[in-house]
Amino acid sequence: MDRSFSGMLTVADRTALRSAATRVEYAPGSVICHQGDPSRNVLVVSHGRVKVSRFTATGEENVLAVRGPGEIIGELSAVDGGCRTASLVAVDRVCGLVLTAQALEKLCHARPAVAWALLRVVVSRHRATSDQQDLRTGPSLYRVGAVLLNLAHREADDMIATVPLSQRELAGIVGMSRETLVRCLKVLREAGIIRTRRNGVQILREEELRSMCGI
Repeated sequence: MDRSFSGMLTVADRTALRSAATRVEYAPGSVICHQGDPSRNVLVVSHGRVKVSRFTATGEENVLAVRGPGEIIGELSAVDGGCRTASLVAVDRVCGLVLTAQALEKLCHARPAVAWALLRVVVSRHRATSDQQDLRTGPSLYRVGAVLLNLAHREADDMIATVPLSQRELAGIVGMSRETLVRCLKVLREAGIIRTRRNGVQILREEELRSMCGI
């Protein structure tokens, strides 16, 4: 079942969404917006993946999530009028729909199902934030497996899920040193469950990953 923002909408709702939006495209590595920007637009991803990051006062990057097709980004600023709480970067070629805050508000009034889907996204992400904080206290292998499964994205016709993040970025999300992460990835790789690449991890056998990590 598709639990993304677009996946919760009816065909008629998605048609109304497209009519109210502007189509955009970003090349791999493009900065879509910076943390602190005043923009109130939302982006609904149609194709590709977007990395969501926050930066500390010293410039250290903390990756929060990777958003894929069907997901909405920027909903908080659109609703409360505040500045961007995170920076967005296109991991690969990204196509999507951009709505202004005014267009989103008008759409929500006209189609309550859109407003309900947006609320479900906000609640789901709040829960995910709490779960991510809990992960920092569990066994190392469990924490790594849970984060990989949470961040994995699979194209519709692809049996291999991919986490498009470097080991440094993954270590930051899991809340462990890069050395500890490397040891955990080695265990999973030698078991034939994952394949590590230069800037990402491929999950080859999802059910075995869940079993081995106790998830």
